[in-house]
Amino acid sequence: MSHIPETSSASASAPAHHGGQADRQSLEDQILEIQDEAKKNKVQLTPEVEQYIREHLEAVQQKLSNGKEVTDDDMKFMQDVRLWVSLPEEWRKKCKSIEDMKQNTELRGAGKEASARGISIRQWLDLLHIAEVSQTDKKWIDKNFRFPGNGKIENISHLFIRNRSFTSLPDNLHVRGILDLRGCTSLTSLPDNLRAEVMYFADCTSLTSLPEDLEVGKDLYLSKNLQEQVKRDAERLKKEGKIKGEIKYE
Repeated sequence: MSHIPETSSASASAPAHHGGQADRQSLEDQILEIQDEAKKNKVQLTPEVEQYIREHLEAVQQKLSNGKEVTDDDMKFMQDVRLWVSLPEEWRKKCKSIEDMKQNTELRGAGKEASARGISIRQWLDLLHIAEVSQTDKKWIDKNFRFPGNGKIENISHLFIRNRSFTSLPDNLHVRGILDLRGCTSLTSLPDNLRAEVMYFADCTSLTSLPEDLEVGKDLYLSKNLQEQVKRDAERLKKEGKIKGEIKYE
């Protein structure tokens, strides 16, 4: 994982000029958010992108330590980096650099689309990924999903995704019927606060574990060739009452 430079004690104590205190604090908050996002998403950056980010952050931190004001370009750069480290895996494959990301039309509009639905940019990009592997467009998203607020996403009935290139679901997803991911061999993890009436994970062979807050209203279907940790997690969730039905092996 890339290590983004920590804020220094010098920057934390640097004097501000001409209203720069608010800008400095805002920038430091963004640096911390970037660090947290990178750790959470286990970001693997290319050496070129990592160096690009490090050089800009170090330049900004040096400016802060010298008591200089943060410019609009500095703030825009921080926003770009924060978006970059929050990109789902499939989007990072499409955008080999931050410059590629800036030129991507869907990414440029992601903030506005996410804000209109009360969700995060990463959630919106995950929904676009679902639409892409389902060979449809974002009109399908608003037809099949609801956004009740507080970052929640509801699928109005069933969600069937059977695609080897599928990699991610959005956080806080509630599928009111069946969630069927059979054959999604590139899926390595499940999101936080995932709920569905019935779940099928057969042949999701890259899945390494099940989240502690997973909830299944009825039965959970697995296959015997899944990793042992997934099976152990399923048994634990069953004992905790988070799987209401049975664990069934196909």
